[in-house]
Amino acid sequence: MTERHELRWGGFAGLAFVVLALLGRFLPGNPPTVDDSQSTITAWLSDNRSMILTSALMWAAAGGLVIWFASAFAEAMRERDERSDVHLALLAGSVLVGGAIFANAAVTGATAFAIDGRDAGLTMAMYELSAVMTTMIGFAAVLPLAAAGIGVLRTHLMPNWLGYLGLLAAVVSFAGAFGVFADSGTFVAGGLLMTTIPLLLSAVWIIGASGYMVREHLPELTTGDSAVPQM
Repeated sequence: MTERHELRWGGFAGLAFVVLALLGRFLPGNPPTVDDSQSTITAWLSDNRSMILTSALMWAAAGGLVIWFASAFAEAMRERDERSDVHLALLAGSVLVGGAIFANAAVTGATAFAIDGRDAGLTMAMYELSAVMTTMIGFAAVLPLAAAGIGVLRTHLMPNWLGYLGLLAAVVSFAGAFGVFADSGTFVAGGLLMTTIPLLLSAVWIIGASGYMVREHLPELTTGDSAVPQM
């Protein structure tokens, strides 16, 4: 188990990711789905332009924070089981997810940036692109979530329930990604069921893991021959 500050700060990064991700999701309000009318979508983008741009910035920052969190988590797993490649899958998967989150934030920001005066058809195409990307991020998240869950169960780095919760979040994210096949109805791409539910479940897992990293695995200060836990 690592006793350096990196583990603690990685936990703080995970908590910060959850805060920014949830604010980024809910700050602009509940967005229309891709099966809503063109006028409804363009009106929502125009009326909430500032909040959408702020949300995009939050998501862009969250993309980096999730990589920081996963890097610290992966390093802790590596120290427990150097012969396994699971920590590499977690790290690589987090880079994939973080990059996808940043790219989607850029697309979302661009969609709202010049909404006034732009062709409505182009706006709809950009909005649909963002909805599909948001849904596909769930597919990308399967790799780091599954790797983290397996890693916890293999190394006993944290309580087993966190491992099972990570695997459950991976399954839900995988199922949510199939929203790309629906352009209307309950399972529509970018809708509440296929994107927000996987996000909330993943956020619960990250909060649990981050809290454990911050509270239970604090660095130690070495004084002579003794190690004193840092408060």
